[in-house]
Amino acid sequence: MTEMTQYNKQNRLDEKAISILSHYFLNKHGDRFDLQFHGIKDNTPDTDGFLRLRKPKEGSQMQGDYLNKVVFFQLKGQEEPLNPYYPNYRAKRDFLEFCKDINLPTILFVVSGVNKEKEENIRIHWYHFSETNVQILDEFNGEKSKSIKIPNLVLLKAGERDLVDPFYLHVENITRKNQFLDLPSQIFTLAVDSKDLILKVAAIIYLLGRVSKADIKKIRSFLKITEGKMNDIINELSRVDLLYKNQDVVIFRAIETEINKQDVGNLIVEAIVKKIDIDALIKLFPEQNRKKNIYGNLGKVASPLVNKHFHKDIQEIIKNV
Repeated sequence: MTEMTQYNKQNRLDEKAISILSHYFLNKHGDRFDLQFHGIKDNTPDTDGFLRLRKPKEGSQMQGDYLNKVVFFQLKGQEEPLNPYYPNYRAKRDFLEFCKDINLPTILFVVSGVNKEKEENIRIHWYHFSETNVQILDEFNGEKSKSIKIPNLVLLKAGERDLVDPFYLHVENITRKNQFLDLPSQIFTLAVDSKDLILKVAAIIYLLGRVSKADIKKIRSFLKITEGKMNDIINELSRVDLLYKNQDVVIFRAIETEINKQDVGNLIVEAIVKKIDIDALIKLFPEQNRKKNIYGNLGKVASPLVNKHFHKDIQEIIKNV
């Protein structure tokens, strides 16, 4: 008997993963999801199917109205359970490039422990190829590596533990129609630039925690923007309750997202940190208490995108001892 090839082995794992994922979405949560596979499951970088949201009907078990909210997905089966403390998945480079480039909201599902007899050993994780996550992947993996590691997969189900509610809300959020896509390219570019500038201002204020009039002037110079533009951004951020401001100070409010109770400031920093020169920001605010605030708030962002700043600072401390 010939030994099973790696290709056939992965196909068998994927077949079991299909059964597990189908049971989860269609049998356990069929009132909230409709899962459809395209057809034959293969190992090429392509979507394997789509997941459509449903709105549950009150008083009707396992029934729901279809919503016009759809995400596509890739499914991978893995023999052993993922590390519960640091779940990550290794994939080929072409798989990553496909998921980065596809113009559809795409979720990766990893069903691990598929060969285990006990259900509590089976885990379902998911990963959304958002703009921030793609930045993390580029930072985390070398440009020429044929194999890439996808870190920080999000748990969906493990044994009796079921985190379907935050996943449903996340899919509901990412499937909102993007009205900017219909804009002319020139207006779209302006919208993106404006978004990045607002994120930079918000992120810097978040890192500092509390800024005075003199600090705002420094930040304006740092970002090379006019006083009027700076005032407009601060007023808008205040209008949506991200900032508290009076005549003397501006303070970033501690606010969590409605979807999964994540710190909004953390998400803003994670989204824009690659476009802010943190070292230059430290030089702009060299006082010990300001540096403490910056690094303290950076430390709350669980992302590889900020780790290099801590590493550099620690190395500098060691060198000067």
